[in-house]
Amino acid sequence: MIKVFSVLRGEVSDYVLGRDDEGNTVQDNIAAYLDEMLDWIDLGGEPGDRSFDSAIRHRAGQGLTLSSLLHAYRLGAATIWDELASLANTDQIEKEALIAATPSIFAWMNTNSLRAHAVFREIEIRDARRNEQVRAALLDTILFNDSSIGAAFWDAVAALGLPRTGHLTVIAATGAEDTSIGDAPPDIETMISSHAAVQDAWFRLTPSSQIGIVLMRRNHTDALDRIAGSICSDVPVLIGLSSPFTAVTDCSKSRAQAQVAMAASATDRPVTRYNRDVLPVLLASAPDAAAAVVAATLGPVLELPSDRAEPLLTTVRTWLRLGQSVSATAVELHCHRNTVNYRLRRFTELTGRPLTDNFWLAQVALALEAPRPQK
Repeated sequence: MIKVFSVLRGEVSDYVLGRDDEGNTVQDNIAAYLDEMLDWIDLGGEPGDRSFDSAIRHRAGQGLTLSSLLHAYRLGAATIWDELASLANTDQIEKEALIAATPSIFAWMNTNSLRAHAVFREIEIRDARRNEQVRAALLDTILFNDSSIGAAFWDAVAALGLPRTGHLTVIAATGAEDTSIGDAPPDIETMISSHAAVQDAWFRLTPSSQIGIVLMRRNHTDALDRIAGSICSDVPVLIGLSSPFTAVTDCSKSRAQAQVAMAASATDRPVTRYNRDVLPVLLASAPDAAAAVVAATLGPVLELPSDRAEPLLTTVRTWLRLGQSVSATAVELHCHRNTVNYRLRRFTELTGRPLTDNFWLAQVALALEAPRPQK
């Protein structure tokens, strides 16, 4: 054991602790290592004692790297092997016994290397989670608080490397489809950050969404809408964008805007900008009132089976968007003019109000922009 310790002291500097420890901890670990190896050879299987894993975690916390630990294993095993070979050469142990034990010794070395890899991987995952928790807490300080809280706000800004001014937008995203608990959400941060028009981005996960601050490059401030639209065409997500802003002190207000805009997004309009899509945003900001408008306006239509209600609603929405042109609606929906006219008449019959009434038409347009209850 002393010889192994001396070799490690000379060859692996960060494996042996400083002078104040006097090597006692390392010598204890070497003794435990030898005991477990002998148990392995005697029992022919993995011993149950996992104290060595705890020692790895302790030493990793003191700065020992995986490469140094594996190098120490190789040196220690080589030193032990040399000593055993010397004993065999002087007939202090039987050569046949050493030869028989050789496969077990190498198997033990391999097992401990795998144990070390597993423990260090566990440590990496733990540290990554801790770092993510710290990052999320710092972002929450900025996204859910006003700068009037003082030092805590500005310390979070500095720690995250956020600029005090710039071309900023807050983005909120959620899945467009129901996902099982534990399923990894789409990595919106990577998709956003990888775009050349984006200078930087800071995101955090919540139980049901992702919220982030995006810094756009100068002269590319309008690109975020296109980027968000491209993301929604590739993955099933709904995205809300705040109004653009320039001062980091406006993050909290913009976060609220992005979340309302996200609530206003739907599968037929997956990206909603707070300062552009004013009607959907208005309805999403008052969900009870929006539900009342939908029920009062579209109620009789929504009582139909979906395969009968959706063509009527799609036709009326398209007709309104195309300036109430029956011909243009027929072209876009790939159907005959008579089909469009029939659906408009059927919609009028069900609702009991004519589409020639401009006030009613405005209410219909508003109701079609509101989220509809799921059947």
